[in-house]
Amino acid sequence: MQDWPSETNQWTKDTMKSLVILKCLTIAVAFLAIAGCAAIKGTAGIADSSRTGTIHDVKFEERMTPVILRVRQGDEVRWVNRRSTDVKLEFLDGALDDVVCQSGFSNLFRRQQESATIKPNGSASLCFGRVGTITYNARMDSPVAGGQMIESGTIQVTQ
Repeated sequence: MQDWPSETNQWTKDTMKSLVILKCLTIAVAFLAIAGCAAIKGTAGIADSSRTGTIHDVKFEERMTPVILRVRQGDEVRWVNRRSTDVKLEFLDGALDDVVCQSGFSNLFRRQQESATIKPNGSASLCFGRVGTITYNARMDSPVAGGQMIESGTIQVTQ
C-alpha cells in the first residue's frame, strides 16, 4: 500500500471539511424554506376563510377615532394613519391569540407580533375570531415638542 504525500492528505482533509460545511448549509437553507412555506400557507388559509367582508376603519388624525369599536367575529379592523409621523399599536400578550387574518402585524419570518408600527398614510389590520373585548394602546407624537401621546382603544367583538 502506497502512502500519500502529506500535502495530499491535508488537501483531502480540507476538502472533506468544506463538503461537511456545504452539506450543513444546504440542510439549513432547506429547513428555512420549508418553515417559510408552512408559515405562508398557515397565514393565508386562515385569513381567506374567516373574513366576513366587513371592514371597520380606526383613523389617526389629530386623535384616534373611534376609541370604542363594535364588530362581529371575522370583521376586519383597519387602523389608518393620516398623521405625518408613525403610530405604534400595542396589544397585551395573548390579546391576538385568536386573530384569523392580519396585515402589518408580522415580522420578517411572517410570525405574528403583538404590535405594529404604521407609517404615515399606511395601515394595518386584524380580524378577530373570538367574542370578547380587546384593548390596545396607540402611541403617537404629541403636538408638544418631544412629547408622546398614548391613547387607549377598545374593540368589542360580538357574534
